[in-house]
Amino acid sequence: MKNKFLVKKIKISLSIYIVSILTLCVFAFSMGCRGSYISGYSLDPDTTNHNSTIFNEIIDSDSSLHWYVKLYDGELWCYYHNRYEMVSRVRR
Repeated sequence: MKNKFLVKKIKISLSIYIVSILTLCVFAFSMGCRGSYISGYSLDPDTTNHNSTIFNEIIDSDSSLHWYVKLYDGELWCYYHNRYEMVSRVRR
């Protein structure tokens, strides 16, 4: 009789524990990630302010934005457009 009561009590405690963990996980995932945002930070480069990047930001004469690691004349990889682009300095 005592063992049956103890087993029943353990089952109830375990089910409450599992339900609590699942509820916490659902709450954390639903609040943390929404669309292209993670905790309020945008993942789309078109919607960011471009103020916090590790790249050298260059704005072209046609107002398009480019991200380069190093700047020199020649063919460089643009991390914003994900392709190689010809870069040359214009001296004024």
